[in-house]
Amino acid sequence: MERNTATPAIRVAPPGPRSRKWIAYHRAAAARVTYVEGFVWDRAAPAIGPFCTDPDGNVFLDFASHVGTSLLGYNHPELLAVSERLKSIDPDRYAGTDFISAYGGEPERVEVPTPSHLHHKLLEITARYEFGTAFFSNSGAEAVENAIKICYDARRNCGYGFCFLGAFHGRTLGALSLNRSKRLHRSWYPQIPNIVHLPYCTCSQECHCGFWLGPIGSESRLAQFLDPVRGLVDPAEVAYIIIEPVQGEGGYHVPAAAFMTEIGRVARQYHIPLIADEVQSGMGRTGRWWASEHFDIQPDIIVTGKALRVGATVGRSELFPKEEMRLGSTWGEGNALSSAIGYTTIQVIQRDGLLAHATRMGEYLRQELQELQRQFDFIEDVRGLGLMDAIELDTVERRGRILRGCLERGLLLLGCGFKAIRFLPPLDVAQRELDLALEVLSEAFRLV
Repeated sequence: MERNTATPAIRVAPPGPRSRKWIAYHRAAAARVTYVEGFVWDRAAPAIGPFCTDPDGNVFLDFASHVGTSLLGYNHPELLAVSERLKSIDPDRYAGTDFISAYGGEPERVEVPTPSHLHHKLLEITARYEFGTAFFSNSGAEAVENAIKICYDARRNCGYGFCFLGAFHGRTLGALSLNRSKRLHRSWYPQIPNIVHLPYCTCSQECHCGFWLGPIGSESRLAQFLDPVRGLVDPAEVAYIIIEPVQGEGGYHVPAAAFMTEIGRVARQYHIPLIADEVQSGMGRTGRWWASEHFDIQPDIIVTGKALRVGATVGRSELFPKEEMRLGSTWGEGNALSSAIGYTTIQVIQRDGLLAHATRMGEYLRQELQELQRQFDFIEDVRGLGLMDAIELDTVERRGRILRGCLERGLLLLGCGFKAIRFLPPLDVAQRELDLALEVLSEAFRLV
């Protein structure tokens, strides 16, 4: 398969007979989760960039990128080369909070980067925030768990935490307590106490969400909550504020600049640690290393994962516990292959100018989606930053039909929020590939 000539090609309506066999075989023993109906990736079949193949020979244009985890698409040659060099070493995962692993005699001269090198690389791309410490875990949800643990340990107060409507921070029990996107994520699970949620403001002219008590820029609900005289919570009792600089699963909502400035102002005023959840929006997805860079905020901790291939909690050194045994995990810090892939991904982004490329391609994609919005009145909104983009439709039922119509024509997309469709192409996506996706999307629109 050649990337510069590949196109979506459906030989048999998905899922075809071979895909159905895999689906039946898998589901006979697997738990019920969130599988995309009809799509099976055949790892033994050709794949490159945003193109992959299913067991029936159908070629798909993947604009889901495994929910943002595959930042450079399928089979990027440099990532394959790293995997090739490490494949003969076992274990590829080890007890990384108990043992440090090397690769040769000198850390300054290695053929393959280690978790130690990834630590330094993350501090390099968070230098504007003067971070000094990072901790690696298995997933973004674990990165969130460690971030709130770090804040609870540093503050040692009543443990109040502020989150925002529409938030998704993961599926572990502590992270679930912060979720405010879908009821099904949290129903019947016990919650961390003292969690307060506020509106996530995307308002421009007037505030309709209720975050501002008057005109935009006047007193906010956050400031009111923490007012030393008439507030409901003493600022000294607050352990953290956690926010997605661009919401992910909750709908790809881009916050209003004034809202983000207010969050940053209040956090600084009362010295409350501010956690930026960049699990989906980080690693260059929005055209900058961190979506936080688009706004006037100064996070104290950034959590990331997905595209980094490991979970990472990165922040100001003074917040991290000084005692041993406060942080740890058998596999934490010890994923050799994924750490090397994450490091190499950052190198490729830096070398190939992919932050600027993501900005240009994102602008092009949104312009074309806005043109479609003028043609189809059921598109209510087009939004995004860089290559983290979405369209909002009029009904969830129409979204389902469009997603199915795209899949049947070889374009893999995912929903987000209640009735939005998200676009997550590889960071090095070509305009030709965007045009192919837009062509399929337009046809699906016409049919519904």
